Amino acid sequence: MRILGLAGLTVAVALSGCASKGLLSGDAPGAADTFAVQADFQAAYRRAGEYVRVCHEQRRHPYGIVYMSHHSLGQKGAPNEVQVYKKTEPAKILEIIRAQPDGPATSQVTVQVVGEAPWDEAEIQAARASIQSATPVCRPLAN
Repeated sequence: MRILGLAGLTVAVALSGCASKGLLSGDAPGAADTFAVQADFQAAYRRAGEYVRVCHEQRRHPYGIVYMSHHSLGQKGAPNEVQVYKKTEPAKILEIIRAQPDGPATSQVTVQVVGEAPWDEAEIQAARASIQSATPVCRPLAN
């Protein structure tokens, strides 16, 4: 009986870690910023993807953490979107970058992060600098 109780407790604890959806949970993001980019929204979307690839997916992170992303093209006026998550927690979205048109040669980009380091205001500023300049500017890794 005691073993069954411990097994149940273990399963409950394990599942509670899977319950968090990060930015998809419906709660307000920890930090967000919307800014203009002097490029069409497709170019801004490509720049966001390049930033995520260079600064998160291909970069070595402390403790062997591996980040991945999901890219989606907006349908019927919805913005193009890049979502970042840990490989071990694909349901918990840590960062969302959305690009949408704001004119013929300009776009508006919104970056949302969960608000816990390293997904904080410094991450937003790195993404903003990268997307506006078309050159990935990765923030320093914490030791």
